[in-house]
Amino acid sequence: MFKEILVTLDGSEYSERVLPYVQDLATLTPTRVTLLAVIHVDTSLPGSASAAPTEGQLRGAHTYLDEHAQPLRDAGVSEVSVEVRSGIPSRVIVETARELQADLIAMATQGVGAENEEGLGGTASKVLVLAPCPVYVVHTRRPSPPRSPAEERWQEEGGANVG
Repeated sequence: MFKEILVTLDGSEYSERVLPYVQDLATLTPTRVTLLAVIHVDTSLPGSASAAPTEGQLRGAHTYLDEHAQPLRDAGVSEVSVEVRSGIPSRVIVETARELQADLIAMATQGVGAENEEGLGGTASKVLVLAPCPVYVVHTRRPSPPRSPAEERWQEEGGANVG
């Protein structure tokens, strides 16, 4: 089936919703899974040519990915690695997929940067257009912002969209 799955995570609970699907896909046959976090650095802006993530950002991203890699290993995924890179996320995801010769990119439709009403974040849209392989997109629905303290508590306790 798949030999290499690239999974993008951005630190949001929405991006993490792809993980159960990846676990199911990766335990069907021996599959290498690479968890990728991209620290957004836009070097195309004036004065940002030397912009680089801090040691703290890099360390935090590695820790975050390691925390999500271990449950995949425990579930029987044959090989799980983590990658932290910096740049413009959509470009870095596509470049990483090419480098790894990924058979599949797996990501959620909404993460940190998704703020549109269509439910597809800008990064996911760009990756869909530029990807060198199929893209498995897990649609995530964000609950509407709570309109009252009662709705806020209800959503924190696991409630869905109040409408």
